[in-house]
Amino acid sequence: MNEFVLGLDIGTSSVKAVAFDFEGRVKASATIHYPLYSPHPDWAEQDPSDWRSGALESIRQVVTEIKPDKIKVIGLSGQSPSHVLLDQAGNPLGMAIIWRDQRARQEAEWLAQNISEDEAIRWTGLNDIADATLSPARLLWLKNHRAEDWQRTCFIAHPKDFIGLALTGEIVTDVQTAFTLFNPATGQYDPEYFARLDIPPTLMPAVKLPTEIIGGVSAQAASLTGIKAGTPVVVGTIDAFCDSLAGGAIRPGQAVDVAGTSEVISLGVTNSKSGQGVYLAGIGHEGRFLCGPTQTGGDTLVWLGKGFYPDIDPADLFEKLETEAGSVPPGSGGVIFLPYLNGERAPIWDSLARGCFFGLSFEDNRRHCTRAVFEGVAYSVRHVLETCEEIAGTQADQIVICGGGSRNRFWNQIKADILQRPVYPAVVRETACLGAAILACVGLGAYPNLNQASKHMLQLGIAIEPRHETAEQYQQGYWIYRGLYPALKPLFQKA
Repeated sequence: MNEFVLGLDIGTSSVKAVAFDFEGRVKASATIHYPLYSPHPDWAEQDPSDWRSGALESIRQVVTEIKPDKIKVIGLSGQSPSHVLLDQAGNPLGMAIIWRDQRARQEAEWLAQNISEDEAIRWTGLNDIADATLSPARLLWLKNHRAEDWQRTCFIAHPKDFIGLALTGEIVTDVQTAFTLFNPATGQYDPEYFARLDIPPTLMPAVKLPTEIIGGVSAQAASLTGIKAGTPVVVGTIDAFCDSLAGGAIRPGQAVDVAGTSEVISLGVTNSKSGQGVYLAGIGHEGRFLCGPTQTGGDTLVWLGKGFYPDIDPADLFEKLETEAGSVPPGSGGVIFLPYLNGERAPIWDSLARGCFFGLSFEDNRRHCTRAVFEGVAYSVRHVLETCEEIAGTQADQIVICGGGSRNRFWNQIKADILQRPVYPAVVRETACLGAAILACVGLGAYPNLNQASKHMLQLGIAIEPRHETAEQYQQGYWIYRGLYPALKPLFQKA
């Protein structure tokens, strides 16, 4: 069948458009990069016009390789929680604030003091909504500090929903992207909750299932992209959830590590328990998984390159990092890296936490610090996964690695060794696009449900087995890693 589905992902560093056949094989792709701005410490912003121009251009590039009428449906994926204010015409009002931004600490404190745990559960289904990176604090900050933009705001959108608007003229979101604002149990934005926030619920987009169709590509969007007018666009969901879906996380007992700018760890479960800094998620009416996002991941290597390897050509940086890290034995000579460079999300949720190297001696050098960074991120993956497993009462036998990090065999081996379980890299690197395509296929009716679609469209590479001789060394390192945050937490709060 010479027909295709287009997965479109609005990520942190770029927009990716990938055309898949209905078996999940890549037929064409395009990537458009854009910058991230940090005008003040703990701020992270992007220009929404970069998302829009990148999405339109990436689609344009894909349809130069595939006939437009052969693309039967488009699925959306996007970074979250990230927010852009829109006027009546759907135009952005200023810069967008993205998920890694930590500026709304005072608003988070207000939420903790003014909304009880019982109220949070009643209004959102979640017991903890008071974090600087989450939507409630973010929207309060926008209301308090960008009053002129706020007064002109008619809609508040996440990146993928902003692109859905650009493609179809309709603004909607999905249940998962609306988390901490929308209550999936009641199917509404709670008026009492929004009265407490003093935010009009009319600013919120309508909520649909991630497999529902928003509408067809408009004539204007068709002229800008080359895609056929009327091509259905499916709502989609958060990029990490698309990655997790593409990795099989909706199947009980399957663990997935989405290795990108940050790490997102998921574990398929059969119960409805959550807590301890990880949360219960689902996609549509199918499959539940426990999920925990970290605040850093692959971006630690970018940080490492700028500070420790300033003279290395960026094109050669990652090879250099792996070469130097690989020259040091597992355990980094006792050096432990705490990867909280911009606070931490799961499972500790502490925006004041900071990174550090522990255990340095005269015998250590740049190479030891470099390997410690790779290992520190892998320790954070283990921390989240073990938290999920403790709540679920089950242990995953293997881990699927998705996202850009799925091709980093060196890091995948470290993760396998620290987890002491086989790691399977996904064959398709752009798993957020694949997850969006899976949702789109179900929305189109090409598959009866997400479980069947993910089984048919997911392809795994050769397993990377753990080296059992490293188990004792890494168990000792992990024990120290887990002890560092509780020991340093009082100092983080004073720094």
